[in-house]
Amino acid sequence: MASVARVNRGLMERLGRLSRLKLLIPLRRSPHSPEYSARGVAVGMFWALTPLVGIQMYLCLMTWLVVKPVKNLQFSLVISCAWTWVTNVFTMLPIYYVFYATGQIIRGDWHNITGYDTFIHSWHEAFERGAGFWQAMLDLAGMLAREVGLSMAIGCLPYAVLGTWLSYKISLKYIRRRRRKKLEKRIRQHASKDGSEPQTAKGVHFPDRPSA
Repeated sequence: MASVARVNRGLMERLGRLSRLKLLIPLRRSPHSPEYSARGVAVGMFWALTPLVGIQMYLCLMTWLVVKPVKNLQFSLVISCAWTWVTNVFTMLPIYYVFYATGQIIRGDWHNITGYDTFIHSWHEAFERGAGFWQAMLDLAGMLAREVGLSMAIGCLPYAVLGTWLSYKISLKYIRRRRRKKLEKRIRQHASKDGSEPQTAKGVHFPDRPSA
């Protein structure tokens, strides 16, 4: 039991580091305004919360091309692609199942919700046939589309809409707070050198940078 706990703890730590690398580092290093970066998070989260694993980055690119002429809708393509990683090989099936169950409830067919084991069994079958990773993904996607596709398409919508809104608000607040703290730190360092009274960065506005 202790060895299993150590393995699980190590796995969670690795996933935590990977999440930080994939999701937070791009936000911290972005040269763009908080709004520009937060819109990237929102777009990535929207596509992440749809049953379209495998083509989400392409959908981010298509969205970026569509809104590029509109300055107030522009977003970071790099950040949006990074945040599609929220749904991945490890999280895909549980999230898909939540979409399916929610769709069944919305359609009023909650008495006929298929068990979660069906999803796991189908996933295992796809790999046990000896197919490559992408072929297995295609087989699984085909199975899901045939059997539960409509329910997943309907069920993902509440999560995609809510996730988009929340991710924008939370990431915008996070970026602004982080940049304000960095600015205040620089102000204090500068003040300590010339002996002046330290100022705060409250109310500082970071304008959009219209770049790709």
